[in-house]
Amino acid sequence: MGIVVLSAATGVAVVAAAFTAGRLGYASPPWADRAYWLGQALIVIPVAMRLLSRRPLTAAQTAALVIVLATAEYVVKLCYSPLGFTFVDELAHWRSTVNLMHTGRLFTVNYMLPISPRYPGLEEATSALASVTGLPVFVSGLIIAGVAHVLFVCVLYTLFRHISRSSRIAGVAVLIYASNPDLPSFDSMFVYQTLAVAFLGLTLLAAGRATARQPALDRAGWLILGLVAIAATVITHHATSFMLVASLALVAVASVLVRNWRSAAWLASFTLVSAAAVTGWVLLIAPQTISYFRPTVTGILAGIRALLNGGALTVPTSAAAPPGNQALAAAGVLAMSALLPAGWWQVWRWYRRQPWVVAMAIGSASWYAIIVVRLVTADGSELAGRAATFVFIPASLIGALAVSRLIGAGFRSWRAPVVAAATLVLALALMFDGLVNGWPPYWERLPGGHQVAGFERSVGPEEIAASQWTLRWLGPGNRFAADIGNYAVLGSYGDQDPVRNVAYLYTSPAYTAAVARQAQLLAVRYLLADWRLTRSLPMDGKYFVVDPRAGHYTQPLPAADLAKFGRVPGVARIYDDGNLVIYDLSGGQGAP
Repeated sequence: MGIVVLSAATGVAVVAAAFTAGRLGYASPPWADRAYWLGQALIVIPVAMRLLSRRPLTAAQTAALVIVLATAEYVVKLCYSPLGFTFVDELAHWRSTVNLMHTGRLFTVNYMLPISPRYPGLEEATSALASVTGLPVFVSGLIIAGVAHVLFVCVLYTLFRHISRSSRIAGVAVLIYASNPDLPSFDSMFVYQTLAVAFLGLTLLAAGRATARQPALDRAGWLILGLVAIAATVITHHATSFMLVASLALVAVASVLVRNWRSAAWLASFTLVSAAAVTGWVLLIAPQTISYFRPTVTGILAGIRALLNGGALTVPTSAAAPPGNQALAAAGVLAMSALLPAGWWQVWRWYRRQPWVVAMAIGSASWYAIIVVRLVTADGSELAGRAATFVFIPASLIGALAVSRLIGAGFRSWRAPVVAAATLVLALALMFDGLVNGWPPYWERLPGGHQVAGFERSVGPEEIAASQWTLRWLGPGNRFAADIGNYAVLGSYGDQDPVRNVAYLYTSPAYTAAVARQAQLLAVRYLLADWRLTRSLPMDGKYFVVDPRAGHYTQPLPAADLAKFGRVPGVARIYDDGNLVIYDLSGGQGAP
């Protein structure tokens, strides 16, 4: 175990060195990228080898291995941006937390992510920690997110162990779950899902333990924990609370299928309580949730209808990933798709009377559903990625049953070394697929200089200074036009109200009456023009949050398209630092 810990610590140090090289301007040479992957290999490979080896492991040793993996990857995430939040959603929740602390009131408006204040669990926990300790919001947020991330992994391991009655299978299941691209990235960030999935795991664990035969006092403890975890999930994140209801209902149905009436009764009760809590919260506190999800549901249904009617598959508009990334993604999809049927066979042979395992087998079929969603909807990659957090829970356990059977059969034959090597390669292919095709995208894998219309690398001192200037001199809540790179910074540090559909303002050669009228209809008062848009193409294929020309740019924006604002009578230039220029489109009245 000591060797595994030492290797993981060395891996984190090597990755941190690669990130430092990126910040110093050495991101382009291959050695920096190779150092990053060497560090990841030092973290991942020893843990995978130990979990998949034939040497016996105690439950404590297995738990320690998964904790080492989760903790090391979380520290890697911290090393990417150690001084402040840079991911879009993190910036949005940072703004909600700051608003909560400044006003002392819940549900304060967040222009960047309006639904966020209606699910304040993350912000409440973070502001409470910051108030008690005096720590900055950034540090408090890192602590809350880190504790929630590791807690989720620990709960997941405990749940898998309770269901399978095997610490070995539970450890392998967590290893497979770690191939989920969201675990080391989105599910470790300062976002409400990171905290909510920990509560979801606690609820499922409490529901499973409450159904077991045990003393009444122990059952009462699990019931109380389950009720508290349900409430915490509901007030923290909408999608996670929906998935909680669906998960509990699925286990209840599986209990009926295997005729375990005791389990069916308990799980039905948990389902009804959670459904009532979700419904009450949405109707009384967060009615905006319905309109928030309507476009997503409509897009998925439209894509499926088009596919059924003989339409073509949706072509992604973002930049194509390198061939190696695409090949690894295809290998990961094929590997998981092959493991699941083998796992289902194991369920049928050995677990078909156990409701939780049967529920996991049914739920794992959703793996194939997210592949369809990825293909038929315009933002399918993002939707599939977000769904992976939940889909991988049942899929990982079923995959672990297949892997454990494969290992067990191989160890009893002369093919043991070959089987062991093949199993390790399979597991590593899954894990490195999650790392290669997860977040940040390949063009921002290492920190570095400013990235035009990017994500983390579009958040720098220059952008932050301009946004803070808008808050100080213009006040909060102004309707702003900006490219996708400045959009998140204006909405967070500036507390402005950035408008999504503004591409027409930047891509027209003249500021015509029709363009001005459209800006007035959207109540756009200020516009931020970033001159770097005229010097570089966007790596993600689009300059704006809503960009009709996404994926079709062959050259940067013409300089004349941005220069036109300086020639419009009545449009005032109120901020200029050389790269970033802010214009007042209202006619200059009241401009600072």
